[in-house]
Amino acid sequence: MANRLFAIIFLTAISFSAFAQNEGRLKDFKTSTYNGQSLVITADNGYIQITPFSSTIIKITYKQRVRDEVKSYSTIAVAGQVKATYINNAHFAGIQTSALKILVDKRDLSVSFIDNKNELLSKAEGYEKTGDSSAINFRSDGKEAFYGGGSKAIEINKRGQILQNYNQAHWDYKYGQTDLNIAIPFFISSRKYGIYVDNAAKSRFDVCKTDEKILGYKATTGLVSFFFIGGGSVDNILANYTHLTGRQPLPPRWALGYISSRYGYKSEREINDVVNKTQQAGIPLDAVVFDLYWYKADTLMGNHNWYRDSFPDPHRMLTNLLNKHVKVVTISETFITKRSENYKAAVAQHLLTPDYFDRSKPHIFKDFWASPAGLLDVFNPKAQQFYWNFYKARIKEGTAGWWFDLGEPESTSDSLRFYAGTDDQVHNVYALVWSKFAFDGYRKDFPESRILLLPRSGYAGMQRYSTFPWSGDIDRSFDGLKAQIPIVTTMGLDGVGYMHFDAGGFTGAGESRKDPELYSRWLEFAAFCPVMRTHADATVYSPEPIFWDDVTRERVTKYIKLRYALLPYNYTLAYKNTTTGRPLAMPVNYFDTDNKKLANVNDEYLWGDAILVAPVIVKGQTTKKVLFPKGEWIGFNDHISYSGSAEVNAPIDSLPLFVKAGSIIPMSGPYTNTTQYSGKVLTLKYYIGNNSQPVSSQWFYDDGKDPNSLKKMRYDLVTFTTSGKGDIRHISIVPQHLVGKQKKFKLQLEGKNVASVKFSNQTKYTISGNEIDFDWNGTPLQIDIKTL
Repeated sequence: MANRLFAIIFLTAISFSAFAQNEGRLKDFKTSTYNGQSLVITADNGYIQITPFSSTIIKITYKQRVRDEVKSYSTIAVAGQVKATYINNAHFAGIQTSALKILVDKRDLSVSFIDNKNELLSKAEGYEKTGDSSAINFRSDGKEAFYGGGSKAIEINKRGQILQNYNQAHWDYKYGQTDLNIAIPFFISSRKYGIYVDNAAKSRFDVCKTDEKILGYKATTGLVSFFFIGGGSVDNILANYTHLTGRQPLPPRWALGYISSRYGYKSEREINDVVNKTQQAGIPLDAVVFDLYWYKADTLMGNHNWYRDSFPDPHRMLTNLLNKHVKVVTISETFITKRSENYKAAVAQHLLTPDYFDRSKPHIFKDFWASPAGLLDVFNPKAQQFYWNFYKARIKEGTAGWWFDLGEPESTSDSLRFYAGTDDQVHNVYALVWSKFAFDGYRKDFPESRILLLPRSGYAGMQRYSTFPWSGDIDRSFDGLKAQIPIVTTMGLDGVGYMHFDAGGFTGAGESRKDPELYSRWLEFAAFCPVMRTHADATVYSPEPIFWDDVTRERVTKYIKLRYALLPYNYTLAYKNTTTGRPLAMPVNYFDTDNKKLANVNDEYLWGDAILVAPVIVKGQTTKKVLFPKGEWIGFNDHISYSGSAEVNAPIDSLPLFVKAGSIIPMSGPYTNTTQYSGKVLTLKYYIGNNSQPVSSQWFYDDGKDPNSLKKMRYDLVTFTTSGKGDIRHISIVPQHLVGKQKKFKLQLEGKNVASVKFSNQTKYTISGNEIDFDWNGTPLQIDIKTL
């Protein structure tokens, strides 16, 4: 096997290059040295440094000089002491960990990555450095799927695409817009490995378009430095990647409620009217977002004080809203117009990004849509403090979160000279650094607060700054809706678990665009997404449910209430994301990448590991073909057993939902806001099916506020495991950790009635139809059930 593998490596040594040309390549192996931490390959015109961060995370850097180092904005892990064996023979030099073998071919200096089954996963080859630019190619088997690359309104499998690794805004985009607001140079292969390129510079990927067997990368500037990430499964690869780039802190629990937003609320009277009518209509609500009218108008962008003519007493208003359990999020932009009250101070203190041709003056975007403006240099520590002072003052008044808009930056120029470098060098990390200094400010000045930042842009690692990004200015159409599932699931695979969108669609002109069918389908879908936030340009129509006809309002309210009922399940997904990096929303093949039928499914997704969501994204469609992951799935509402594929009914008021057989879905409520969720009373919906294998489900609870609840061990974590077959079923309840030990559980057997029940411990209970109500005292418990 080993000889055959080496033969394969030799046969593929001379390859067609998607980007790299013959000149400027590394050539002529000279020596290899290994010091127990890094392997350095010396060539005639450069070096390759190979450093294991763990047995499954390997860093590869191509250098012209040994002392060259990568400036990383995204990675936070450091290389540890990894047990590895040094390999050096006539043909190869390399290292071998317990999981991977990394071999450098001495003939062409290609770098092969081989798993512990001795299978060649990929090979880095054809490195080239020409002037400032550099390029590398990764050998593919010609068939594997590649997932990732950031926010892209295209299919989840990026094979056959040219992708720009450069954040950019596109107004009124629809499905088919390749490049958007968040570029992330991380890809996961269906062959169960990942590649993260740790260079923030403007670059692009040729994902097997020019050559079906080459994933090519080319950067305008900087070193080629990448991490090869193994793990054997998507779940493990993401755990490794988020170990490298950081994980999302636990969210404030109110972020999982319904958030109302529009462009925009113009007065205290208007926001009070919307909140009061929403609550009077019985629609749960946890937060509202203020667009730019909170500081009066777009022409005053850069202002960060409430416009007192419309909001005469901000502290009183925010307090009154908080008393109604409604949090406030305010928008901020880093473009400062010449008419802003802060423009003169920003110029005087040299806080705006200067221009290459006259560094004593800020670069002015004369045609900026809000009015001529400069751009805050977020890399400048003084500029960071300048903005944080505004944020801090508003937080003290009662602002609960920040909405960071236009951070790509939306308008840019090659002549910008940031504190940290040129536009090519740091454009992609502009929004990342913006989120970082806000996050750091919160941690310093408000250490007891959980943080919510809603940025439109970002980069690899943004999740560690408690970001809840949205997908930009989406067209209000079914083509706009269609784009959102691949965007949300792809961002999840790139480590960003809380990607969401303007529910209902943002752009669109005329009353004809107020489509009850589109609005209903979009909000049904949004109820099963990381953040549920309606938003639209209110000059066209008001996006809040209260302003729709009675039928539409009642239809979407049903799904908002269902989202609140699922808060125990959803918040557990948040816990898993924080502790493992697993996304809340996942492609249907997340746990089964070998299933080629599921390799490129773009109209359904997993919501956690137990719920399958299949939104209707085609106008007029009332049935839908659903492809199911392996195993048995039970209809959430009809309790019918499904597997393989099926055509299911999907009338306008019905979202196709399915539960993995054997799962227990923890639910609670009804609630009008998330503060009412106490974790003391739960409904446990048990979807039995025909499955006889053990199935485990978890439930996590804490106060939803303390940023250090995990560290302090102030939480409840319980595992439910089901088994059995036929009319005999068993449930074990095992506490992993408990603070509150007394619980009231209502166990509901979906689609079955209870004949008898037996508890392993003395337990007070009642039976009614398919329900068993019982008290649980926090000790391990076995329940044996006979069904009718």
